[in-house]
Amino acid sequence: MRLRAALVPVVMTLMLVVFTVVGTSVWELAVLPLTTRPLSAVDLSATPAGWIPVAFGKAQVSVPPTWVVMTHAWCGGTWPRIVQLGVVKRDMDCPATPTPPKVRITPLGTIPAPYAQEQPVRLNGISVLPGPTDALSISYFVPSLHVEVRATDGSGVRVIDTLAVSPLAFVLASGPSPSVPSSWHSVAFAGLRFSVPANWPVNRTSVTPGLGAICRQQGVAFSDTTVTLSTDARALLLPPCPLIPPTPQQPENGVQIDSGLRTEPTVTLSFSARCLDMHGRTACPASSPAYSILVLKLNVPGRDKPVFFSIGLAGNGMVARTILYSLRAT
Repeated sequence: MRLRAALVPVVMTLMLVVFTVVGTSVWELAVLPLTTRPLSAVDLSATPAGWIPVAFGKAQVSVPPTWVVMTHAWCGGTWPRIVQLGVVKRDMDCPATPTPPKVRITPLGTIPAPYAQEQPVRLNGISVLPGPTDALSISYFVPSLHVEVRATDGSGVRVIDTLAVSPLAFVLASGPSPSVPSSWHSVAFAGLRFSVPANWPVNRTSVTPGLGAICRQQGVAFSDTTVTLSTDARALLLPPCPLIPPTPQQPENGVQIDSGLRTEPTVTLSFSARCLDMHGRTACPASSPAYSILVLKLNVPGRDKPVFFSIGLAGNGMVARTILYSLRAT
């Protein structure tokens, strides 16, 4: 783990070098062939043994498995350790006063006033601007990842010290496309063709599968490594779900295609106006939510509904990037 004591000042111009992998804006990829630029996969060494990486947009931190990760409405209750990803609203049905999060990661596009005069330092190789600190709190603005990270005690600081580029940023960064390994095989569905490892199970269904683990927070992570191909002819009937605290979900690889949705998957998605040109097909990535599933919306000729192509984001992102760049029309 790289703690604050290991941070060293760097030249201010480093803050402006935003067209590397960690700096290329995930949502500023125009509909143009991707150009060759330096790539750097996710720093897996930033995650301590036994901890779980949690992603928010282009940023990622790692947390102990007993912590709570809030991505939607929240109560807090008696949970002592909470990570808040994004702007999270309080659940109005919550009877208790929410416990303040120990760590917050919130989106920011421009430099806030408290950071404007600060000199950048390096945290795990990422240029950050340190904010006001005291004995119990620390904050950074990360220009290249467009986020502010805050911690309110020592345990939160240890989480902030795991800051890394997320698999999402690596998958969508400009640069050369990876080669598909010879051991992978091709899958065709809904007018699209793509490649995945040959040992991944393929599940063909007419039932709308939802997006991610059914009984967990939707849209955050897949529950297992599977290829799910759905015509979405029948609605998903949710089973009785046990009460599961929103502890961190281990990111999983996988692919899901929804070819018959009238609107979109089971979570509300916001899509970027700037899209990718994938071998002649325009693929628009979802900008929100942006955790450990990348959702792309494609208009496929001959189909009256958009096709939603979702990829799990696990590990260093190379598997997901290879799948994305293998995508093409049949």
